[in-house]
Formats: sequence, C-alpha cells, structure tokens
Amino acid sequence: MSKGINLRMEEYVPAGTFLKASFVRDRVELATRFSEFSTEYLNAFEVQLTKVSDLEQTLVLTEEQKGITASLYRASDALNKELNFLSFYFERAALDPTIISAVKRDLNVKNIEGAILKMKGIIQYVISKKALLEEKGMSATFPDELNAVQADLKLKNELQNEVMNDKKQLHKDNKGEYDALYTFISVIAKAGKIMYNGLSKKDEYTVTKITSRMRRSKGNRTKDTE
Repeated sequence: MSKGINLRMEEYVPAGTFLKASFVRDRVELATRFSEFSTEYLNAFEVQLTKVSDLEQTLVLTEEQKGITASLYRASDALNKELNFLSFYFERAALDPTIISAVKRDLNVKNIEGAILKMKGIIQYVISKKALLEEKGMSATFPDELNAVQADLKLKNELQNEVMNDKKQLHKDNKGEYDALYTFISVIAKAGKIMYNGLSKKDEYTVTKITSRMRRSKGNRTKDTE
C-alpha cells in the first residue's frame, strides 16, 4: 500500500464519504485537468465505498462494545483521580512518588496496558506501607478501592482489545477491498490538492484536514454522550 496518506482502517469509509461529497461537486471541473475523472470513475468510487461500508456493517458490535472506548477513558480518568489522593498520602508520609508519576504518565498518553502493569506494584507497595499511610489520612479500604478501579480498567481494556482485534481481522480478510478504496481516496485527494492549491477548497482534499475534522467531531459526540 502506498504511504502517500495516513488513515486508520476505521477511517477509510468516513474519509471516503467526506471526500466523495467534494468530488461529486467538483468532478466536472477536475476532469478538465484529470481526464480519468469520468462519471464511470465516480460510479466505481461510490461502488467501492459502499462495498467497504457494507463489509464493516458485518462486524456487529454489542452496545457495550460500541461505547467501550469512552468507558475505558472514564475508567482511566477515575484511576488518575484516585492517584492524586495517593500522591498526597505519599507526600505526607515522605514516600517516593516516582511510581505514581509513572502510572499517571501512562494514563495521560493512553498507555493503558503499561498503567495496569505498574498498578500491581503500586498496590503491593501501598499495602506494605498501609499503617504509615493510614496515619497520614489514607482510609483502611483505599488499597481495595485502588484494586477495584484497576480491575475495572483491565476489564474494559481487554474488551477494547477484542474489538480492535476483530477489526484488524476484518481488514486482513478483505485487504484487497480496502486497498482499492485507499487508491480512490489517494488519487482524488492528490488531484484535488493540486487543482485547488492556494484556495481554501484545498483543505477538502487534504486527508490530514479531513481526519482532523472527523476525529474532532467524534470527540464531541463522545462528550455529548457522556
């Protein structure tokens, strides 16, 4: 596959849909400089876009799986908040907070697996210093609460990994169809950027601009859902 544009697998269809709207509008004008952009070419693009879209519809996700990413990040935020309290207890007890900082860095960059692994060490350490930390304000049940939050994060991360693996397998099994759609997107995007260089319309053919708009829109929908 060409490295001309950078798309996540799940972005092929939405990016293609965004691009198609501009291409339908501008096709006749584009065809004056790129003769292959005939009505037949547009039809073939639409057929390929529909084909890949239909493939993805076969990947039936449960309602729990559909919201798993937002749920995972909520669990991550909950753990991060608990670690703020733990940092306070560590500071009061004059304990080294380095292990806490390492987990928080992982959570901030969405390295969930790394955070989960490090949390095991933190919980063990907290238990070993339980008496001292309780003297500095930590509740007796706090280690159990940390363990519960970590277990919830681990469960949600495993579920998300299952969904991601299913998507990767779908891509692997239908690589030719995805590659064909990628080619349409790549060719149209490159031609549009050349044709409309220096004009605001160029952004509509710049894949990084399209994906940025898509991801921003997706993020806003997630916040609204929450």
